[in-house]
Amino acid sequence: MKQQIKWLDQLITATRKSLNAIKVSDDRPVRSSKRKNGYQYYLQKDDGKLEYVKEKDIYKVKRIVQRDYYAALLDNLLTVRYRIERFTKIYDIGSIVRVYDDLSEARKALVTPLFPSDEAYITDWRAHNIGETNTFPEKGKYLTARGEFVRSKSEKILADMFEKFDIPYVYEPQIALPNGKKLYPDFALLNVRTRKTIYWEHFGLITDGDYARHALLKINQFDKMGIEVGKELVISMESDEITLDIKQIEKKIKEFLL
Repeated sequence: MKQQIKWLDQLITATRKSLNAIKVSDDRPVRSSKRKNGYQYYLQKDDGKLEYVKEKDIYKVKRIVQRDYYAALLDNLLTVRYRIERFTKIYDIGSIVRVYDDLSEARKALVTPLFPSDEAYITDWRAHNIGETNTFPEKGKYLTARGEFVRSKSEKILADMFEKFDIPYVYEPQIALPNGKKLYPDFALLNVRTRKTIYWEHFGLITDGDYARHALLKINQFDKMGIEVGKELVISMESDEITLDIKQIEKKIKEFLL
């Protein structure tokens, strides 16, 4: 929905720009009639009579019609955007789960829910996404707010931000590649609202040649598995000259995980 609204905003901006660029000197209503070899166009006078538009003046009619098209398109785009925005405000997938949650304990004892509660889903998700599986010999030395060790200060910052926003996550889970090799993303996270798993990779030395090549290789491995950047994979980066952008991290968390 957010992507759809973003796309609509781009179209609205482009349509407004095109509409404002058209200059119309004669704004009378345009009428037309079908002829054997095409159409004839007329401008309607105040008394209702029609004035035939000669071929040399057809550009005037074209501007009016083009202007009217842009105006109608803009009106339609704004209407569609409003409807989507209104729908997202009342859209509540959690209400499906609450049908079971709102039952009395006596009734819950007799019912098998078709949709598990958030708590049950998170528990099951953690059971299928085991963290700290990377066998890399270097031990983590930065303690997170949740009480686990990660390998870098930036990973600690990220983990603590996930915890702050109450986002379920695991550190360095294992993904099996089609060729049998293993891939260890920095984080696997759960968007509880959409129940979608998102992977997060942080590259801390992106200006280093060897490190950058390794980072590109890892992104390519994700892509081959159908885990695409900007969809199921979120990337953050920094270097000696470029520090971790906390505001940008928060923006990505809100966009992909809330």
